Amino acid sequence: MPDHIMTVRQLIKYAGHELQLEVRAGHDGLDRVLKTAESNRPGLALCGHYDHFGHERVQILGHGETAYIENLPASERDEVLQTFFSYDLPCVIVANNLPIPSELVAIGNHTNTPILTTRLSSAVLTTRLLLFLEDEFGPSEYIHGNLVDVFGVGVLILGESGIGKSECALELLQKGHRLIADDTVLLKRVSGHRVFGMRAQPLKHYMEVRGLGIVDVIGLFGVTAVGDRTQVELVITLEHWDEAKAYNRTGLDEEVYSFHNERIPYIVIPVATGRNISNLIEVAAMNLWGQKLGFHPAKELNDTLIAEMAKRNAEEVLDEWQHTTLHREILEPTKPKEI
Repeated sequence: MPDHIMTVRQLIKYAGHELQLEVRAGHDGLDRVLKTAESNRPGLALCGHYDHFGHERVQILGHGETAYIENLPASERDEVLQTFFSYDLPCVIVANNLPIPSELVAIGNHTNTPILTTRLSSAVLTTRLLLFLEDEFGPSEYIHGNLVDVFGVGVLILGESGIGKSECALELLQKGHRLIADDTVLLKRVSGHRVFGMRAQPLKHYMEVRGLGIVDVIGLFGVTAVGDRTQVELVITLEHWDEAKAYNRTGLDEEVYSFHNERIPYIVIPVATGRNISNLIEVAAMNLWGQKLGFHPAKELNDTLIAEMAKRNAEEVLDEWQHTTLHREILEPTKPKEI
């Protein structure tokens, strides 16, 4: 799993527009490291209760906290802020575009603690910040494979080296689909029980094709043929056809690919002469879309067959019963004998 460090500077760079962040003090502390996705409203801490104080979290000041600071006597205000900033805080964000007390700016510059403001309310800021940081701090790892966006479905293609992953991705590109990553895919679990895949940044938009060498995807197919990342919704493993192996022929036995407890639909496609693998991947992606919309051909066919067999069994039972003596006696009762 690659090491990932998120600093206040990176938070501003990647989420500053969405969170509407502006730096007001503590510019020299922008390289402070964020260690958790959770934020903290430090009302109790400002009142002197520091037991279980989450000082490692981003501190958010709303109407209540700023009003409390402003209403304190000057001498007590300095003491409260000195105690508060004696902890190793990653940064402080003042919400609702509230005016920042001058003492807060001064101590932020003195301790090199970034003081930021935002127009967002504290509730909206807390939610958006949590979602962004959960994505950044989610578990991730590099996978050997290809990631292609097929009909809006992120398809991760796995298989041993030389099985034809890049050639298959190249065929899909020729059909108008998008390449996300070739050879090395970075998978990351994010909020909402989703797994996103993206390319390793140094590799950018190049592909390695055996026999051809390095191919510039944008140069050949245009800028619309590549993407930065996509949600991985289907994992396909290519393997050489094994006559002794029983492959899934109905689709009723659904398999899953597990990535940090997230379960993704999984298919094994055997590779053999004459099989068009790119066509099969397109059909698999379309079939997945159908299942999302409530259409499951294998289950529908299975239910139809079961209903037909139950109907035929009932008809056979009825037919047998109609030929029994009991049935004839019920429908055609014998006349009473005359005495």
